[in-house]
Amino acid sequence: MQSPNPVARAGEVAVKVKRLSPQGPLEAMDHVVREDPLQVLVDSMPLGILMRTPGSDLELALGLLHSEQIVRHRAEVAQVRLAPSGEGMLGRGGLQVELDPEAENLVDVHLLHPWTQGSSGWQRALPSSSACGICGAATLDAIRRTHQWVGGSGTFEVERLQRLPDLLKSAQQLFRSTGGLHAAGLLLPGSDELEVAEDVGRHNAVDKLVGRMLLADRLPLTDSCLVVSGRAGFEIVQKAAAAGIAVVASISAPSSLAVEVAESTGITLVGFLRPGGGNVYTHAEKLTCQPGVLR
Repeated sequence: MQSPNPVARAGEVAVKVKRLSPQGPLEAMDHVVREDPLQVLVDSMPLGILMRTPGSDLELALGLLHSEQIVRHRAEVAQVRLAPSGEGMLGRGGLQVELDPEAENLVDVHLLHPWTQGSSGWQRALPSSSACGICGAATLDAIRRTHQWVGGSGTFEVERLQRLPDLLKSAQQLFRSTGGLHAAGLLLPGSDELEVAEDVGRHNAVDKLVGRMLLADRLPLTDSCLVVSGRAGFEIVQKAAAAGIAVVASISAPSSLAVEVAESTGITLVGFLRPGGGNVYTHAEKLTCQPGVLR
């Protein structure tokens, strides 16, 4: 476990606990994941409130706006206002950023061209919870209208995919300390290393990754693979479709709507992924494997 007096890192908080033991309750210190609200604004108009793990607010907000199809490219953003604590360690990607100490737990994204609410095609009802992402994206028809078929010509070796859960777990530094975070990993073409983001919400972790790639001007993420630590719900696959990700893999189960979205957008959806096993729900033609590898 932790040392008697652990030092909390960004994204976690040190708290006093009483550990239960045969000798009775023992006073100790433990780490818990930090969870705070983040208000996202577009042109100073409120869009929604997310419960998130602080520290990468710039990436999180831009990833959310991309999945909502409000921002498709970095060049569409004129300026961002946020607190210094939310800038993260990844740089600004050439964006004009105003660091405002008074903007704690707030990100205000200003666009080059005025945004009209509802113009992206979604029926927006963004939640104030870490448990759900774009729950207001109401219908499969809306996805078909706003998301193009996921392109790309690459194939993915099943044996390589089956190594991703262990790679993701080994990169989860805050999870090892707190036991309370989800993670998302992105495998880019030609790379054997995962880009990883952690958050109290699995959808936020995906948004942080997409926002990171938007800042790097690497969207769409053609021939890339996304792996998530929890289940693959509708919002995860919808965000992947918006970013052009070819394969979505989860260590847990998909939902029925996630399967429908993956099928209709050309995404290969894999669930229950583990060394030596997994279920392929859609577009298995993108996977290559030796006989008997998937069971």
